[in-house]
Amino acid sequence: MDAHGGTADSSAGDGSVLLAAEPRTKATSLTDRLVTAIAVGEYSPGERLPPERELAASLGVSRQTVRQALQQVTELGLIETRRGRAGGAFVAEMSWEDVAPDLARRTLETEIPRLQELYDYRCMVEGMIARAAAQRRTSADVEALEAALGDFRAAESMTEARSADRRLHGLVTAAAGNPHLTSLSAHLTAAATLGFGAEPYTRDFYDEALAQHTELVGHVVRGDAEAANACAQQHFTLTLETMRAALRRAQDA
Repeated sequence: MDAHGGTADSSAGDGSVLLAAEPRTKATSLTDRLVTAIAVGEYSPGERLPPERELAASLGVSRQTVRQALQQVTELGLIETRRGRAGGAFVAEMSWEDVAPDLARRTLETEIPRLQELYDYRCMVEGMIARAAAQRRTSADVEALEAALGDFRAAESMTEARSADRRLHGLVTAAAGNPHLTSLSAHLTAAATLGFGAEPYTRDFYDEALAQHTELVGHVVRGDAEAANACAQQHFTLTLETMRAALRRAQDA
């Protein structure tokens, strides 16, 4: 009996009440992050999300937490489930601004200040990589970079553009010829996202990214190291600007 004459909950002493609430709290937090990832273009309409197991491993949460979060985002109308061999969870055409602007705003207001110093560091590192690439590129590097730029230019969706973007920057890093820089770039890319490992990408920033990619590849191909450095540093501010633009939209919704 407790002091008020009621029966004491035996789970209170061993913390099981808190443990029972934890998955729901984590699921709510992950729901916010998923909505925000859609808002900033880490996942685009029509794109298939990674499987539950992969999301759980990359985010360091249980599959139950992922499943609960996906269900909540589905109920918002931002994800739709398709059955069959090619099925899975896909981003719907529903506008996140219409159904969940507060979730994106809450996440971005926390994440953007945290990421500012990281992006400053990332820009410096990517500038150094581009400089080294311009100094060390081979004829094979030049051919591969020009092909990757063509793929980016020909992209018909944001999913294709993001994939081509990743390949192009991977080739710039490879041309720098230093595995430590490759490892550092990969680490910063993962840290600079919302935990899903995908760069934010929206239609609003595609044209600007295309112009900067064209300029960057040109500098590397011509061997203009300092221009490549400056261009890369400027280019890598786009990701944070994409997040800031999404925050403004969330605040205005």
